[in-house]
Amino acid sequence: MIRQNSADIVNEFIELIYNEVKVRYSEEAGIKNVLNHLSEKGLIEPRKLRDYMIIRDFDKVLESNDGNYTFTYMDISIKYDVSERTIQNIMYKHKRKFNKDYNIRWLPHFCERYNTLIINFAKWTNGIQ
Repeated sequence: MIRQNSADIVNEFIELIYNEVKVRYSEEAGIKNVLNHLSEKGLIEPRKLRDYMIIRDFDKVLESNDGNYTFTYMDISIKYDVSERTIQNIMYKHKRKFNKDYNIRWLPHFCERYNTLIINFAKWTNGIQ
């Protein structure tokens, strides 16, 4: 497993991406512009993006299938053109990796600074979804 990034490095990354996006798209850039920028720079791996979408879709599809896991695995495997076993592996092995506590090593004195950056980022994107 790769070691977690410190909050300082995460904050530096946020500032760097903020400045790159601002230069490319202007101050009016939204979250879609940011995500597009990250994808184009190769910072969002296609496999990670697919896994994230599978995890996000799983609960919705499970609900529409009345809680039947077998049908849910089949439906999602058809949508993403992967095997049912791959879907199961993603759900059981990778779901926890999409949690902030898994990815960022939090130190008490960095939490306040990080929250300030997130609030500023939200103001910068003007709440665009």
